[in-house]
Amino acid sequence: MDVDIGIRKDLQPQYTGEEIAVFLILNYLQNDKNENLFISVDAIGYFLTGKFIDSQIDKNLIKGIKKGFEGLKKEEDVSILDQNRNNYIINSKSCRVDTKKNNFIIVHLWEIQKIFSSLGAYGFNVLRFFVNIIGTINGNSKSWHMTQDDMVLSWGFSKNTVNEYLCKLEELKLLYTFRSKARKADETFHRVGNVYGRYNDKELVRQEGVQYLSTVPNHPIQKHFYPRTSTKLKYNNFLKGSKKYDDRKEVEDLFLACVGYNDSFKDFPNDNIDYLDLSVFKKYGFNIPIYESKKSNNNKFTSDDDWGEPNSMETEDNNFTIEEILDMPIQSDLILENKTSNVDTIPMNPVKIITIKKKEQNREIPLEVKIQQYADDLYEQYGYGTEYEKSIFIVELAEKFPGLDDYEKYYNNAKKLYDLSV
Repeated sequence: MDVDIGIRKDLQPQYTGEEIAVFLILNYLQNDKNENLFISVDAIGYFLTGKFIDSQIDKNLIKGIKKGFEGLKKEEDVSILDQNRNNYIINSKSCRVDTKKNNFIIVHLWEIQKIFSSLGAYGFNVLRFFVNIIGTINGNSKSWHMTQDDMVLSWGFSKNTVNEYLCKLEELKLLYTFRSKARKADETFHRVGNVYGRYNDKELVRQEGVQYLSTVPNHPIQKHFYPRTSTKLKYNNFLKGSKKYDDRKEVEDLFLACVGYNDSFKDFPNDNIDYLDLSVFKKYGFNIPIYESKKSNNNKFTSDDDWGEPNSMETEDNNFTIEEILDMPIQSDLILENKTSNVDTIPMNPVKIITIKKKEQNREIPLEVKIQQYADDLYEQYGYGTEYEKSIFIVELAEKFPGLDDYEKYYNNAKKLYDLSV
């Protein structure tokens, strides 16, 4: 059923997924003729899923609906006049949205039912994300653009969760995303934000995506096919004194591979590159090419005799990978890490300012999120999907985060994100 259901924009951000779901159904069922609304948990479940719910099969869904009622009662945004177990009498007026006084978000009943009939209780979280993203869409263009990092900051989800929910909504054909396949041509070199909208408006979303991309100076993302990860891994083993390189032929092969590694960045738009330090091969009599990186004077490779100390990749102070450089924090990220920063003196998106001030508990990024973000960036640079590259990826991740139980799940999540992004 293509029925419009509203929720106030100023209330929606503080609601849980359970509270949003219950409020939307209450708003759908209330009417001006009746002062009170008689409703039950089973009835809410029916309108959420489009079918009668089962007390055994749908236990988690029922639990979520009850949690939604409790939350709305605590917030005092819905007036519950009486309750008998799973039955409620609600003041109808408290479920209405005054469209003349308040900004509001419109959700369709069929969209809600598609989420819950497919996902069950998992739908509470996906619905909350869906309402968040629909609430940003421009009414004229039927679309909007926002990076996943901004979604993380604004809505309190992890980056991996944002990607997971976007995938779910696209699978359900509730959301359409135009992916730019480009990076900003600035110092951050972050991805150009995707443009998204309702799936039914996908043609308009495409048009807006092309238009938006033309307004942002950018570089297309090009796939490279040089085995950087395996070369880097061999280089690290060489520095550690692997006996394999007692063989002169192995050293020659590694030197040529390292030259190829550095050369693969020749046309790279970002100048801040940590080239492999080829000075370690000088004692073997090789002709050392000249590479210059603007990152620091220590990374300038010349043919002079005074090379100084080798810039070992084991050195923590300068151990920035290409992936980390591409994902260097923007100004708002630094605010999250430095709690003494004066937010009011730094120009930021007002949504981010509110998020930073009201959700201090989100300043510290969980280790699980950090690992997945590193894995995402690692795969973006080096992943090709073959079993050989998969094993190299896992070794690389294990070096950065030793002692984890399951490295393959990070690979699978990163591959899924990468496949959707290019």
